[in-house]
Amino acid sequence: MFNSNGHMTVGDWFVFHLLMAIPLVNIVVYIVLLFSSTTNPSLESYLILPLIILVIVLGIIVGMIAIGMSLPEIGAYIYV
Repeated sequence: MFNSNGHMTVGDWFVFHLLMAIPLVNIVVYIVLLFSSTTNPSLESYLILPLIILVIVLGIIVGMIAIGMSLPEIGAYIYV
């Protein structure tokens, strides 16, 4: 169904999104399709994009935590 011979049809995309809506099944299908050598190139690109976004967001979060940890305590400089 998701193999690399030709374009993906609307039905293929519908089945893909239907499988992605089922908890736990979506993780297995995602990993199988991502590491399969016969996955359609457009679907493979569609699967790689969230991973790129995840890496960028995690990098931003880790950077913000590192900056926050390196700053002195702001509450120590507030006098009441």
